Amino acid sequence: MGITISTLDFPEEIKNKLKDQLEAGLICDQLESKDYTLFKIELGQQQNFGTMEYLANIIADIVIENLEKRFISSIIKHKHQEFSTDERDIIQKMTIEHLDELLTPDKSLGKILRKEEILRKIIQYFKQSQELNVEGFVRFRLKEYIEELKLAVEMAVDDFIIEKEYNEFIELLKYFVELQEPRIDLVNVLKKENGSFQILDKSGGIINNEYLEGYFAEMFEEEVEYEDLLVSALINIAPLKIMLHFQNDETEKTVEKIFSKRVEVCKGCELCNKYPGN
Repeated sequence: MGITISTLDFPEEIKNKLKDQLEAGLICDQLESKDYTLFKIELGQQQNFGTMEYLANIIADIVIENLEKRFISSIIKHKHQEFSTDERDIIQKMTIEHLDELLTPDKSLGKILRKEEILRKIIQYFKQSQELNVEGFVRFRLKEYIEELKLAVEMAVDDFIIEKEYNEFIELLKYFVELQEPRIDLVNVLKKENGSFQILDKSGGIINNEYLEGYFAEMFEEEVEYEDLLVSALINIAPLKIMLHFQNDETEKTVEKIFSKRVEVCKGCELCNKYPGN
């Protein structure tokens, strides 16, 4: 009894993964047939299931390490030709991240769970047939897996478009800010416990601004985030320098992207102590 594994593109990968077992006495013949490379592995009675499981593990590794990225790249290329090569590369990386999240919230376990499911199906297949073509098996026997790849691609495309539009909007705001003449020397921005912001002048006096009070939000049917109100207020006030009395959050990054060199992050002062939400 034996198992034959054929592959179009991964003969060296299979050969390298078989190396340890070959040195341990596994009998394997490597043959060439047209475009394919065939590995005929003999199974002894004592090593039947153990060797079958080992071979299934090799194929699962090749699927996850090699074929996965190839299929993702092919899906993106055929379904989303509107993106440039560089944009497709970014979407591919984002797809892998989404793929890791589909089965579990813990990204570090995503690849492990995918491999376990593929491994289970390969072992199940070996119980019915002793001949397996790697590329064909993935395409025709792992249809649910391929659907997961397609879903992850669409999730990545949606995120990419949103992120691209966001970055373009940030660049537009940044350009607008650069054209403005500063109206005030310095403002201090403090973050309250409820997530809203307070803007003070250099003397510590409160700058009353209709944007921060929510007047701006009434112009929209959807709820406006505190971050959006803060950015609107800062653009309206047009300060020469912005001192942020909070750090390490998305709002800090957004303000720095738009106002760049005008922004400074306070490392600790009386205002920081006065507002514990910072």
